[in-house]
Amino acid sequence: MASRPVILLIPGSFSIAAMYYPLQDILVAQGHEVYVNNLPSASRNAPEPPASLRDDTQFFSNIIGKIADQGKDVIVLGHSYGGLVASESAKGHSKVERCARGQKGGITRIVFLAAIVLQEGQSLVGHQGKPPPSIVKTDENGFMRLADPALSGSHMYDDWPEERALAWARAAPKHSALSFASVVTYTAFKDIPSSYIFCEQDKVVPPALQAQYIENIKIVAGRDVDIHKLNSNHVPNLTATEILAELILKIAATS
Repeated sequence: MASRPVILLIPGSFSIAAMYYPLQDILVAQGHEVYVNNLPSASRNAPEPPASLRDDTQFFSNIIGKIADQGKDVIVLGHSYGGLVASESAKGHSKVERCARGQKGGITRIVFLAAIVLQEGQSLVGHQGKPPPSIVKTDENGFMRLADPALSGSHMYDDWPEERALAWARAAPKHSALSFASVVTYTAFKDIPSSYIFCEQDKVVPPALQAQYIENIKIVAGRDVDIHKLNSNHVPNLTATEILAELILKIAATS
């Protein structure tokens, strides 16, 4: 029996790895090796300079390379902004590319979870504009913070009690503004099979925008996308953990 693929979870912006621990625990209990780490763009502090998309990409590319060099297959899941990181960091690590180089292991699938998917030459700011001051405040060092945790909490955790939603929103780390301005240089979905987990109640990356991102994948890849719909808000890793885990396990079983 073939071994189960390793699953690498890449967080979204303004997120910490701990937000994915409940999901990680379920996947590990089902026999998967699972890794989740903080984004450099969401974990640096002044006087360190804010991290770019390139910094995030290099960090996770190194992790992917180390896993693949053990001869293991890898599924990379990117959530929200993490979709950009997942796509960029996959460059050179696909199982097909590694096999052609005489190496074992590699990425067999990219999974986008309510994720931002841009084409080469685009940036998040260029595509959507800067976040409005009512949502995000940027300090003199180039770090962004949620301007109104109550508002953000009501958008991200809208099916939770207000106090719990507010507590999680207040726990959000700052995030690098530079990462939102960085230009995409590689789109892994043109070379690697991809799945998209579509969050139908998402108020952060609305369904219409998710549908647009799926079309981006279809256009660039020239093939249909494996779509899985989830009746969830933007953070099913916390609010619909078991159902999300079931979807990921289903995807992993066929990858």
